[in-house]
Amino acid sequence: MINCTKLLQSTETLKEIKRYSAVEKETPKWMLRFSKTASPMVVWNTTRKCNLRCAHCYINAVGAESESEADMGELTTREVMNLIEDLASIKSPMLVFSGGEPMLRNDIYELNKYAMKLGLRTILSSNSTLITREAANKIKEAGFAYVGVSLDGSEEVHDSFRGAKGAFEKSIQGLRNLVEAGVRTGVRFAITNQNYDELPGVLEITKREKIPRFSLFQLVYAGRGKEIINWDIFNEQRRRVMDYIIEEARVSSGMNIVTADNYADGIYLLQDVAESEPERAAEVERLLAMQSGCPAGDGLANVDNQGNVHLCPYWQSRTIGNIREQKFSDIWFDEENEILAMMRDKTLYLKDKCGRCRLNHLCMGCRVRAEVAFGDPFGEDPACYLTEEEIAGAKVCLHDKGLVT
Repeated sequence: MINCTKLLQSTETLKEIKRYSAVEKETPKWMLRFSKTASPMVVWNTTRKCNLRCAHCYINAVGAESESEADMGELTTREVMNLIEDLASIKSPMLVFSGGEPMLRNDIYELNKYAMKLGLRTILSSNSTLITREAANKIKEAGFAYVGVSLDGSEEVHDSFRGAKGAFEKSIQGLRNLVEAGVRTGVRFAITNQNYDELPGVLEITKREKIPRFSLFQLVYAGRGKEIINWDIFNEQRRRVMDYIIEEARVSSGMNIVTADNYADGIYLLQDVAESEPERAAEVERLLAMQSGCPAGDGLANVDNQGNVHLCPYWQSRTIGNIREQKFSDIWFDEENEILAMMRDKTLYLKDKCGRCRLNHLCMGCRVRAEVAFGDPFGEDPACYLTEEEIAGAKVCLHDKGLVT
């Protein structure tokens, strides 16, 4: 993720990172994307069940009543505890409880308390329609550090995306319940050509509800998202969206504006800084380099509801093992796994536009979109909106893939 607000407002600096690194035994949450550890952040798909049917669901979630848990072969409480123990042993920086809808698992609080007991940081991804006041208080008690809630637009648009009338109203109430309970929350907005014009309105809702974080997501061609590739916005629209995001992030007060699923955003932001505040460009470039772009297969992993291990949550089509057969740590640190080795040194294998880009170490593109669009996981990312001049680094002062200081 690219925290546009912090980068543009200089609230994250190299000096501050060095200071924390020197005195803190444990990396603060805001520093995790700059901290290079051998162990990945893990997104666990708690279940494929969901009470909604979202148009862009990356795991093709099914109705809550359509199959029993046993029939779906989902991980048992004990199996998840074993995973948690393994992740704690390798000091995984974060465990994300995702879905489907994780609130449909009746052991969600028990599992999070266990993860917290073993020292894991945890966050929850939810549609929030099931987060009553009681549930919000239980989330707080269980120790979730953060809850990300998806909104797709105004009431009519959101309900259409989510396939359920009344979803918007319930999601907003869930957000309010979380805020009232003292749980840190954020709004997530996945942009398509069906809700492109809804962006300002959702950002305004986030401000109005005093939500401290707004995250803009791009469409990734996975699950049902693969069926709606024609909903993806044009690259010229991405540039206009980033111009808007940069403008808002510069003046944002009390809310961090973040972009996700397209690390070209970091390069675009860097170019803006190089033009408007050239004295800050070198530091912003270093911060982006420390984050190093797409973390799939390196700093990010996925375990699905049946224990299959993937390179990232969107890459369900590529499985590298199953935690019922091997421990996650043994799968992830297998030195003979060729795709893992390549993903951990992506810039050596990038092709076409991504391969030509002199700033690809800051981005690396989306390997899932590349594979779906061109049949090659190391091909160019079709969502890259940078020009040939821009990928040549013409708008920033480069030297050996870094800015001249």
